[in-house]
Amino acid sequence: MKTLSIIAAAILVGFSVNTFSDNNKAILFQVGDGNMAVADQSDPTIQNNLIVQAQIGTSNESNALQITGTSNSVATHLQTGELNTSQSRQLDTSLSSILIKQQGSMNSVFVGQFFVIESSILTNQVGSMNSVNTGQDTVTTSNIIINQTGFMNEAPAGQSFATASSTLVHQIGSINLASIGQSEATASSTLINQIGSMNFASVGQSFDVTASSGLIHQIGSMNFAIVSQLFDAITSTALIDQTGFMNTAGIVQFDVTTSSAFVNQVGVINDADVRQESGTEQSIATINQIGAMNMADITQIGAVLSNASTTQLGSDNMHITTQTGIGQTALVVQIGSGNMGTIIQ
Repeated sequence: MKTLSIIAAAILVGFSVNTFSDNNKAILFQVGDGNMAVADQSDPTIQNNLIVQAQIGTSNESNALQITGTSNSVATHLQTGELNTSQSRQLDTSLSSILIKQQGSMNSVFVGQFFVIESSILTNQVGSMNSVNTGQDTVTTSNIIINQTGFMNEAPAGQSFATASSTLVHQIGSINLASIGQSEATASSTLINQIGSMNFASVGQSFDVTASSGLIHQIGSMNFAIVSQLFDAITSTALIDQTGFMNTAGIVQFDVTTSSAFVNQVGVINDADVRQESGTEQSIATINQIGAMNMADITQIGAVLSNASTTQLGSDNMHITTQTGIGQTALVVQIGSGNMGTIIQ
């Protein structure tokens, strides 16, 4: 009887706000105890809205809000389990969607979307104590997709003043942390994929990054990877691929054009750092490490049409490469253990 009265109340609310906005529907289905759901569709400019909230379990909470100029909007929250929390907002959003699905217990999601056009936020969490905070501000043709399976995974995201941008996060395992931020990035994309436990990955794109991509892929445990693309990083690519245990990799692209940086690590406790900055153009930096406790560093400062590559097969190898000129090439291969080298061009 309680379920029927809730459904009747939801239908009544859905039809009651039609005097203020167009084609609204609010559908609510709750089974269990202590569940709460709130939907708000009452602004006169909102059109073709649909909010569906379904909660099966106990003490779940779901909120949805669509206001001020939202058009063709959809907000859907589905939660199965207990103590799950979902919130969503849409403000001045066009052709928008927010879809959240949670199975398990104590998962939480806070979404966003503000002055976004043709936007989507999709979040799927299976497991317990997973956390997602997304966002989207003055973003055009935007997307945020986050999928987490396991225990205590966290995936904040972001996107602000970004045009034609994407943020994709996929995590399977436990206690993984993925952080993505895009600000004033145009036609840029970021992707983090983590499988395992206690991995950390961060991709940041900020201040006039144009048509650039930052990608991180991690399999194993306690791997650490950071990609930073800053200040006029134009049509550049940064990719980190880690498989193993306690590998560390960092890529920084600062004021670079049409340049690429790649790091591949297979093994344990390998360390790789790439820096491309200060007017580096059409240059490539590659580090490939297979083994244990290898260290490689490549720095390209004002390098034009240059190529630096370091390959390490074995353990306890170390190499540092620095390029500052035009048309430079540095190819390094270290096989075995205890090798050391330095190249300065």
